Amino acid sequence: MFAAAVDIYRRTKKPNDIIWNRLVARPLAAVLVVPLARTAITPNQVTFATLPVFLAGAAVLAALPTWGALIAGAAIIELSYVLDCADGQLARLKGSSSPVGAHLDFLMDELKAFALIAAIAIRLWLPARDPRWLLEGLAGLAVVAGAISLTTFVRRPEYAAATGATVSHGTGDYGEGFEQKAPARRSPFALVEALGRFIVHYPSHIWLVALVNRIDIFLHAYLLMNAAYAARAFLGITLKLGRKR
Repeated sequence: MFAAAVDIYRRTKKPNDIIWNRLVARPLAAVLVVPLARTAITPNQVTFATLPVFLAGAAVLAALPTWGALIAGAAIIELSYVLDCADGQLARLKGSSSPVGAHLDFLMDELKAFALIAAIAIRLWLPARDPRWLLEGLAGLAVVAGAISLTTFVRRPEYAAATGATVSHGTGDYGEGFEQKAPARRSPFALVEALGRFIVHYPSHIWLVALVNRIDIFLHAYLLMNAAYAARAFLGITLKLGRKR
């Protein structure tokens, strides 16, 4: 079993991946792929399965105010993310990667983002019934919805035709293969971008804020980074299309 998991990990790993995936998520996902590879289960079916698992974790976060429930909820969310890695690894192993799989994966990820914000806002609101947490939750849902809409728009072929941009049909786990690693940049702006990507990729650190019982910090940072991304994307679209006649 261990040898098979190591072999699958080596055959399906991404050449350029974040540390959390390389050291934790994808090795665990490889263990799950070992039995899945012998079945008729498809990568898309695994992708669909990630959502109910995630919703279970979100429900634990929202309904149970204890620290132990916060740890349990974060653990279930991490399990959902391991499944999210497993679908792509299974696709690469079976040679069934596809652009539609990439879009399905994106859809599931964004539905999870909505559920996560709502669950955390409810959890923070429950003890004192402070309406400010619900307002932040509503604002967060609007921000993330805006960021998703902007991302979807810039991936449209019509936008590419109008601006000369490259349309991505999904890279990495599905679609067009792997992106080439860009040359490292050391500017302050590049460092801020790297920090933003880390914060938005919640599986890398939600376990840490759960351990210290500060899910409120996670909510503030997550919404701030999504708002910054949405503002930047909207500005880019405005600059590119605002000049078009």
